[in-house]
Amino acid sequence: MSDPNGTEQELIARARALAPGFAARATECERARRIPEKSIGELKEAGLFRLLQPKAFGGHEADFATYVRVCIELGRGCASTAWVYQNNAMHQLILSLFPEATQRAIWATGDPELDGWIASTGWSPKRGFARPVDGGYVLDGHWEFASGSYNCDLDLILAPVVREGAGPIPEMRLFLLERAKGEYEIVDTWHAMGLKGTASNDILVREQFVAEDRTLRWADANRTPEAGVKTQGHAVHDGPWYRVPVWDWMGWTIVPALLGAVYAALDSTVARLESRKNLLGEKLADTQAIQLRLADVAATLDAAETLLLRDVEKTGHAYGSGRGLSVLERSVCRRNQAYCARLVFEAAGSLLYRGGAHGIRDDDPVQRAYRDVGAGVTHVGTDWDVWGRINGQALMGQPIMTPNFGFHPAEIVQRR
Repeated sequence: MSDPNGTEQELIARARALAPGFAARATECERARRIPEKSIGELKEAGLFRLLQPKAFGGHEADFATYVRVCIELGRGCASTAWVYQNNAMHQLILSLFPEATQRAIWATGDPELDGWIASTGWSPKRGFARPVDGGYVLDGHWEFASGSYNCDLDLILAPVVREGAGPIPEMRLFLLERAKGEYEIVDTWHAMGLKGTASNDILVREQFVAEDRTLRWADANRTPEAGVKTQGHAVHDGPWYRVPVWDWMGWTIVPALLGAVYAALDSTVARLESRKNLLGEKLADTQAIQLRLADVAATLDAAETLLLRDVEKTGHAYGSGRGLSVLERSVCRRNQAYCARLVFEAAGSLLYRGGAHGIRDDDPVQRAYRDVGAGVTHVGTDWDVWGRINGQALMGQPIMTPNFGFHPAEIVQRR
């Protein structure tokens, strides 16, 4: 195992060094519809899955901006691999909100193999519910989009709890399940236009008992700061990113891999245009139209990265200082997460168009990037129709009633 205490710049450098190998395996990854074990092994060996894991349990506890930069670098190699990484690695931050005994059971067993476990998630249910029983809950249902399903040892399932006399808004709870114990089944359903290698399959759970300490109330992971900044979950750790509501930072776990993929597509386009000519015999790289298109794409990607990192750093500073963000500021972050997805997709489309007929072949890296980005930006966390509206409501001081942002009356929204 590489030095677990590597500096944040070293972690970014490790990711950059892995990208060429991921690129060489990108076709294999797509055809297999899962990440090659060699790639997962390299990510583990580099210590990157521990990036957001608490130092108290052998992790780096790195800043979230480092996580974003690592995902961008990995995306330059293979968007599917980077997507699975950014989805699975961020779960270490969620696991850090579970009871301390649970964290010890998954990160401090003394067995290097067990302590290196990674988790996928089931957020989107076709059907699903949990009912309380003595000592825990019984979980049953069918969930979609568990990215990295075949490479993971655990799965975090989000489900409503059915209680007698409960109100109209159900209690949502996360349930931690182990694959080796047969607590869930992977259903091979992932056949998609892009991000083909992510194995974002379905998860099936049949009447599975889950102990209380293997669960986390979703509201306890999403305490908004109107009444003061509080540590999320069970308050086992107290760094800045343990204070940020999960649903606020989750939107930053979508775009980085896609951004890296389009950076790589830009590099591929530049290399290809060096030798291509138009019908007049002009070298394409010498034409103003090409130069302007490439400059536009480069500026778009630079703007998206800058906006992402600005908001991440602002959020970390605000919660680190104990201030937190207002509803308006939080809505700006959510808006920008969705807006950056739009920017990246537009840039990918511009490069695909410039690739011409030769650029639509299956083995072309630019068309792969376009497909991967097109698939990735459909994520609900970057849905402009949702997050753009919420920012508009906040700007006008209107009440906001959205489950994945919070229920805020107008007087709270109007506090700037």
